[in-house]
Amino acid sequence: MKKIFALLFFLGLYGQNFNTTNFDIDSNFNIIQNQITAEYSKKVINYSGNRYYFKEPQNALVFLFDGEKPINVKTNYNLLEQTFDIDTENNKTLKLLSNKVSKVSFTEKNFISLKGKFYELISENDNFSLIADTFLELYEPSYTAGIQEKPEPTYRRNNSLLLYVDNKMKKIERRKNFLLSMFQKTISKEINSYIKKNKISPSDNKDLSNLFLEFFDYLKF
Repeated sequence: MKKIFALLFFLGLYGQNFNTTNFDIDSNFNIIQNQITAEYSKKVINYSGNRYYFKEPQNALVFLFDGEKPINVKTNYNLLEQTFDIDTENNKTLKLLSNKVSKVSFTEKNFISLKGKFYELISENDNFSLIADTFLELYEPSYTAGIQEKPEPTYRRNNSLLLYVDNKMKKIERRKNFLLSMFQKTISKEINSYIKKNKISPSDNKDLSNLFLEFFDYLKF
């Protein structure tokens, strides 16, 4: 009974980190403003959609490279500028510095900083990390010159999956043939059999993570 009570107590404390009613940016504002953020002006773009990962800012735990205690913030990932925005009461916007922040942890999503840039963390283990570069890219709609007016460029959400191993990144194409090309040819038959038996889908992040974990020793990286 005591063990159950202790577990519930721990979970209650953990849950408070993401409780919007308990969130208070003021208690950490000096650290946030002076040490882990920089002020900037958002880019003005012709885009009617949401430039952010979430519909609204979310509570998050910010972990620092220096190992200090994580900090509670309310933030949102800016897909256009690929940073985390924090809006202050005096209408200023701060961005988290990727050389100071190692990880931004939301209730269901995690982002990590690698080589001066933030990436969405899909999965990780002792051998590799599966990450996603999620952003808004400029898109030029096709048109017929002389018949149609040139349309205004727009933005669309892009999500590039990458494998991170030994401080190196490799972009992953969600095609079976490409996945096979990532491994040594001598193991192709076994991988084909594994994909078929386990119904591995290139579009499923969990399936891909399991595939890389199973045949990690045969990866060409």
